[in-house]
Amino acid sequence: MARECDVLVLGGGPAGYPAAIRAAQLGAKVCLVEKESLGGTCLNWGCIPTKALQGAAHLLERVREGSGRGIAGGPVELDPASLFANKSRVVKELVSGVEKLLKARRVEVLRGAGRLTSATTVEVEGIGAVTSRRIIVATGSSEVTLPFLSFDGERILSSRDILDRARIPTSLLIVGGGVIGCEFASIFNAFGAKVTIVEMLPGLIATEDAQVSKTLQMLFRKKGIELHLGAKVTAARITDTGVTASLDGGVEVVSEAVLVSVGRRPYFAGANVEGIGVEADRTGVKVNGKMQTSVPGVYAAGDVIGGFLLAHVATREGIIAAENALGASREMRYDTIPSTIYTLPEISHAGLTEDEARAKGIRIATGRFPFAASGKAKGLGEEDGFVKWVARDDDKKLLGIHIIGPHATELLAPAIIALDRGLTGEAFAESVFPHPTLSEALAGAADAIYGRAIDLVK
Repeated sequence: MARECDVLVLGGGPAGYPAAIRAAQLGAKVCLVEKESLGGTCLNWGCIPTKALQGAAHLLERVREGSGRGIAGGPVELDPASLFANKSRVVKELVSGVEKLLKARRVEVLRGAGRLTSATTVEVEGIGAVTSRRIIVATGSSEVTLPFLSFDGERILSSRDILDRARIPTSLLIVGGGVIGCEFASIFNAFGAKVTIVEMLPGLIATEDAQVSKTLQMLFRKKGIELHLGAKVTAARITDTGVTASLDGGVEVVSEAVLVSVGRRPYFAGANVEGIGVEADRTGVKVNGKMQTSVPGVYAAGDVIGGFLLAHVATREGIIAAENALGASREMRYDTIPSTIYTLPEISHAGLTEDEARAKGIRIATGRFPFAASGKAKGLGEEDGFVKWVARDDDKKLLGIHIIGPHATELLAPAIIALDRGLTGEAFAESVFPHPTLSEALAGAADAIYGRAIDLVK
């Protein structure tokens, strides 16, 4: 006899397991189908392990700069074995935490690949058919590959390979100057590798504000990271000692290993979503704002639907899908989605860039506050970067925030609330910010919209 449940979630990543927990919180009998580790790419091979490495890279940079700040000592050495063991420990603890959360909510976890056979049935490998009143597809995304740079786990690496390799290459060519490529560039540069980035677009991380991108490029070059912008890798030859990559401008780059990070795409291979009538294409499974697919009773959330391939977006989508599957009528908002990038220094933004606002026909004003004018940033010795607000010119309503600098990812939170609440720059800056803190730069940038920032020369 087939298993039965009220809600079946296909995929246990940052969309799937929160969807399962929310459905269980609402009283549903829930099954979660996962063929690999719970937590998905984010927890096992993405967000979390890279942050463990980024944290170590940041610490290493700070210690090495300590001699100019009154800290003396011998040379600091990296212990790769301990570094990657710590990364694995962090991941293991969090995966265990997800397992405990699901168990506490009595979510039945079914291990195996799942294939939809109807709008109410999923065939789970090794287990059999499971029927459910509602199904949520949350199968995530996979890495984009290049035909002449096939992953081999040794010389041509995926982002997953480089985390499992557990050693630091002497030199690393990164193909792709987007978020993933730039994060790994920061990390391995700090770990002592000679890093080169090849990016086909004219700037790094093209989704970011133009001033942010240019600042990152300047800081990367200052750190010794070699950039080939507006260039493509056209061929690669593997040798006994590494890889020789040919660029379209006739340049050759020799490195011990190549990391291919040219993006991710929605993944639903084998799930048979189209076979049961769900509309989908290479850009993802099609849903409306309520996370409903074209087939009644079948929902989708997370990277599998395309759009923002971000863990925090996936989690919100999964929660909304679960609530709507059980009778609610909530819609997903995307206008102030935050972006956090864990380069050194960090980058974050929410809302519109200058170019996006102008493309909408909006007359804008901007306010910018450099961390070089922040007492806290000077005290930390991390003065690179700035905070920048984009506002509507007529009433100074805040439209977007862009930060590059120390703890940029943590500083973003109050700005998101300001954007969500539709505050003006003046309303935001009226709050009293503690001194000395990095957060004062947010208020300083808001005041700069009006030309009245106290700590800046107009």
